[in-house]
Amino acid sequence: MLLTNNIPARKKPTRLRFYYAILRRSFLTGLFLATVHFPQTFAAEDTRLGYLTLYDAIQKTFNSNPELQSFQFQLEAQQGKIVQANLSPKPEIELTVEDAFGKNNRKGFDSAQTTLSMSWILDQNIKDKRSNVAMRERTLIESEKAIKQLDSAAQTARYFLKALSHQENTVIANRAISLAETTIKEVKNRVKVGKTPLAELYRAEAELAKRKLVLVDLKHELESSIRQLAAQWGETTPTFNSVSGSLTHQPTVTSFHALKNQILRNPSLAKYLSAERIKVAQLKLAEEERKPQWKFKTGVRRYEATDDYGIIASVSIPFGGSNRNQGRIAEIKARLSQNQSAAEALRIRIETSLFVVYQQLEHSIHLGSMLRVEIIPRLEKALTETQKAYELGKYSYLEWREVQNELLDAQSALLDASYTAHLNVIEIERLTGAQITSSF
Repeated sequence: MLLTNNIPARKKPTRLRFYYAILRRSFLTGLFLATVHFPQTFAAEDTRLGYLTLYDAIQKTFNSNPELQSFQFQLEAQQGKIVQANLSPKPEIELTVEDAFGKNNRKGFDSAQTTLSMSWILDQNIKDKRSNVAMRERTLIESEKAIKQLDSAAQTARYFLKALSHQENTVIANRAISLAETTIKEVKNRVKVGKTPLAELYRAEAELAKRKLVLVDLKHELESSIRQLAAQWGETTPTFNSVSGSLTHQPTVTSFHALKNQILRNPSLAKYLSAERIKVAQLKLAEEERKPQWKFKTGVRRYEATDDYGIIASVSIPFGGSNRNQGRIAEIKARLSQNQSAAEALRIRIETSLFVVYQQLEHSIHLGSMLRVEIIPRLEKALTETQKAYELGKYSYLEWREVQNELLDAQSALLDASYTAHLNVIEIERLTGAQITSSF
């Protein structure tokens, strides 16, 4: 799993988006606060398909993501290995005939000795440790599944957020087209009375065409983001056309110290812990296999010459096996140390990434607060005063539009800051192994 800051950069605007800065003219005051209702407005435009919540999207991902489904087969295969590890070698039954079909006194079967015996190996300790290794390997698969689940949920949340961003911008573009049509009417009236040159009308009409192109561009991007989101659970034909939420919801910030203490919940670190337990179990198995395995044999022998029976018993103990498996033991110990070192390196990388993302989150929230409290209200007042001056003939159309652009840029920056802040929260939840619960 990549532990560097993998927050995707927001897609840069196309050339058409340059004109997006003048899409929301005199209706700008309070526009950003109204975006909280945009998802509902968008959903009302087309009710043929439903809308999707983040919770539903993540649940669909967990239930139907093709890559996650493969882990079930891995777990079933590992269960077979556990069953196999608990099996012991079957006891051996042996029938031997001696002193038969020879010469002289051993001629025929009269002097034969017939032995029926059974032998087995005492391997209970080895079997238990072998089974323990197999069960530890199962926990490793479960850790890998948890990593994939968290990564998939985070990616689903990113696609969801991307779709939400396009969705809100699409609603703004639709409203901006209506505003452009109204603006054309106002400019026509001023042209008729000779207060505005005809060129301004042509420019206003050109702006309407540009805004329609922006809407087309945004609709394509929204459709693409919805398709990307649906693909997270293997759906190639989305059954929804909008997502539920709003970018204006400011995320809640937890202290960095509290987040730092949650790093150990990261499933990637849990995977190293599972791998360490496997190595410990393998080491115990190797040490047990180094010990000599006792083989017992017992049976009944029949003496044909005297028509007697006797019991036989024997014990076989391997000799000179003190160094047996020493290479394997040395290898496992080295692998165990390597695993511990890698786990510590990973923890440091996670903590560093967490700090970087946390700083970005604080910056995005601070930027959004400054825009919302200090900058946008003043620009709204400036826009009101500039519009009054324009109506009195004190300001030109270009000067009025310049103030509009400044306010639009500020509100666009506020949307970007909120978008980035939510991306930061998603990444923090991924790094700390938390359930993806970001609400938009």
